[in-house]
Amino acid sequence: MRLYAEAPLTAVAGLLESVETAATPSAQRAQIPVIQSAVHTWGQTLHDLLDVSPLASRAFVLDESATNLRELVDGVIALLSPSATQRGLRLSSSIDQTVAERILADSARLGQIFFHLLNRTVQSSTHGEIALVVRAEPSNSGSQRIVISVTDAGEKAAHAEQLRLFGPSADEASAGERLGDADACLPLCQILAQRMQGELSIASSSDSGTRASFSAPFTVDQWRPSAEQARHAQAPLFALVAQSQEAAASTPSEPFERRYLDALSEEGIDLHTFLGGWRHSMDDDLKRLSGLSHERDSEGLSSVLHRLSGAVGLVGARSLMEALQRASTTPLEHEAGAIDALMERAKTLVAQLDTAVDPHRSTIR
Repeated sequence: MRLYAEAPLTAVAGLLESVETAATPSAQRAQIPVIQSAVHTWGQTLHDLLDVSPLASRAFVLDESATNLRELVDGVIALLSPSATQRGLRLSSSIDQTVAERILADSARLGQIFFHLLNRTVQSSTHGEIALVVRAEPSNSGSQRIVISVTDAGEKAAHAEQLRLFGPSADEASAGERLGDADACLPLCQILAQRMQGELSIASSSDSGTRASFSAPFTVDQWRPSAEQARHAQAPLFALVAQSQEAAASTPSEPFERRYLDALSEEGIDLHTFLGGWRHSMDDDLKRLSGLSHERDSEGLSSVLHRLSGAVGLVGARSLMEALQRASTTPLEHEAGAIDALMERAKTLVAQLDTAVDPHRSTIR
């Protein structure tokens, strides 16, 4: 692993640092520091994961330098967005304007804490949105106490309904296994937090979701962005990652949770029969929706949109389910183009599920 992963990654970091940015278009130039930050975070995380020596025997020396927290956060979210998307989760970040532009910190180590806290929440969550929020508390004229919180803000209702229908055992077992891996990194984060004279806390409940927080004092290197930085501010890297993934896909896709169908299969339900009936119902509702959207029939539209939201929820298409639910409450406020877009997403989901089941067995490929 060190030969084929860690060493090449160190080389990539060096190559990025040597990139000449003067002739690079401004949009790309603004993203290079974010990419560099993501690579350094990834490299430090990989290094510690591959280190088999006991934590107590390791020397943790912080190498502080001017660190842009916004670039750091965008880089961490970019690293974890693909795995979050696969689980039907959305990652978001919010950094208060009072947070200084640059602080003195070990960027790789600080990014490592962010990475593990966010990854732990991703692994323990099943639906909705995970928010990473950064704010500042005044310390003195030259420093700030930076407070970072990670919260699973997803709704629990649909998940509870699925557990009622299909049983919680398989999902809880797999979630426990994933959390066991993620929790193994918490002792390291505790040590790093102590080295930074900070505090780290983890909490989880069925009502509030998973919460993790870290806070520590940091010396301010630069309070506000320069005029050049503000002029070239671009979309976060994780948004560009998502765009590139969509562009690279040969066909459109609609995310859905495969474990929902796995749960049906484990209950002895034949997936070919189930999906055949599910598709027939979807086709009928989509055909009906197409006609109603042009008739401006508010009551009929609400009924069909609500029925479709329930159907896509059965197969774990959380994002589409929520979009259909929102549209069902005020259908006439949506232009025909918006309803058409929802229909296309539903058709994409149907097409995906047509090929999701093994043709020879009642299992997900």
